[in-house]
Amino acid sequence: MLLFILWPIACIALRSLRGADGGVSFAMFGTVLRQCGESLRNSVFVGVFTAVLSTILSLSAALVCATARGWKKTLCMIIMLVAMVSPPFVSSLAYIQLYGRRGWITYRLLHLSLNPYNRWGVILMQSISFVPLNAMFLSGILEKLDEGSLRSARDLGASGGVILRDIVLPLIRPATLVCLLLSFVRSLADFGTPIIIGGRFSTLAADIYLQVVGYSDLEKSSAMNMFLLIPSIVFFFVYRALMRRSDRLTDASRTAQTELGLLLPHCGAMGWGMIALSTVFFVMIVLQYGCVFLSGFLKSTKGVYSFTLQYWDQLWRIGSSTMLRSVEYALIVSIAGTVFAMLFAYYMDRRRIIGRSLFDCLATLPYMLPGTCFGIGYILAFNHAPLKLTGTALIVLANMLFKQLPTSTKICTASLALLPEVQERSARDLGAGRLAVLRDVVFPALRPAFLSCFVYNFTSSMTTAGSIIFLIDAKRQLAVFKLFDAVYQGDYALASLIASVITVIVLLVEGLAFLITRKGENRRVSRT
Repeated sequence: MLLFILWPIACIALRSLRGADGGVSFAMFGTVLRQCGESLRNSVFVGVFTAVLSTILSLSAALVCATARGWKKTLCMIIMLVAMVSPPFVSSLAYIQLYGRRGWITYRLLHLSLNPYNRWGVILMQSISFVPLNAMFLSGILEKLDEGSLRSARDLGASGGVILRDIVLPLIRPATLVCLLLSFVRSLADFGTPIIIGGRFSTLAADIYLQVVGYSDLEKSSAMNMFLLIPSIVFFFVYRALMRRSDRLTDASRTAQTELGLLLPHCGAMGWGMIALSTVFFVMIVLQYGCVFLSGFLKSTKGVYSFTLQYWDQLWRIGSSTMLRSVEYALIVSIAGTVFAMLFAYYMDRRRIIGRSLFDCLATLPYMLPGTCFGIGYILAFNHAPLKLTGTALIVLANMLFKQLPTSTKICTASLALLPEVQERSARDLGAGRLAVLRDVVFPALRPAFLSCFVYNFTSSMTTAGSIIFLIDAKRQLAVFKLFDAVYQGDYALASLIASVITVIVLLVEGLAFLITRKGENRRVSRT
């Protein structure tokens, strides 16, 4: 934890303070403010608007998912799932194809030729891409609300709109602020969307990417990263405080997660407004991914589209080894990362080692760090003896593992809380050693968490870009960077096909894990 999380962050801070004479200097920060002041202001502008818009859409979508019934709820969850597992840059790719100068909607349907490359396109695409994860988080909070409070309010004559305004929204306010905070941090760290559809509009994250790739100026890029790192660390502690407050507000949660006993159509203008916003969001997601899936098999000849497998053959020639390498890396990180998270959660929760608070803080920190910051930190930390890892696959795998560690640890900790400590003590009383307790008591109880962490790590490894883009060796390209190159070069059909293949692979793995989980549950029920 100290080596792969704290040390890279410290390396960025130390490199940003290095002067021309080798001493400590703050001159580079002044240079960054003079040369990149506009990009910094643009980052804040986009971050604020994106955070507000994505939080409003996320809250609306979460309430619709939590209150929907039957096939409507299933359809919403399927759309959310596909949007969550899709690779990055898909929103930008679909935005160009749907709303570009020759877009399917703007040009072919509305006969308009609009310039899509501006700040508002960046804000819209970032907002839409952040909604699925935020909405799923809020849905989990909504399903833990105390049903008795809602019934009591109805018995006392409160209308649906009053219940929504005075009970539901105040209870989830800390979680809503968490979404606002995370959306702002993720917007600051996003470099792909501004590069692809920003046009002349540039942000600090995009400038960092160009500074490293184009000029290899690690001093300047480190100083630029500090303007993202410091707010992220501050927001990290705010995030932890908000999460603790959210947990306290939902302490009276139901024992089983069920549908929220509230119907949005009965909540007046506020309810109908949320239904309208969520409908717009779901329609845009369906259009977006429908466009991406179709574009890989369509060829335009003088404005007439026809079915073709040309791009599939092209993908097979240039990208088959890359796709297999991506799956291989994802499997390695999934297994190793899940086992590490399980052991880490066990040592934090049950063994209560010295420095527990520090390590728990470090385990959560990568979730808030910008990807460019985490990637450059690894270059600075592992580019020399005694631990030179740059140019190897190990540095990429380690970066993926520790970047995804926060969520994996939370999943394992939640599952471990369901295992009574008395079982471990009983095993010890019967003569079992610590290793035997881990093998025969703890790990079997964490089997559902293992599958959940495995799926999360596999999905994140297949779709991650920001933190490893500076670490990938030219001989070890991954599919997500082939996708970025194709979008950046304007080869949208090939990019659509690559995105579709990545999405299908991830969905297949998730489906297999779901079947294994269901089979295990049925076996346990039959034994009972």
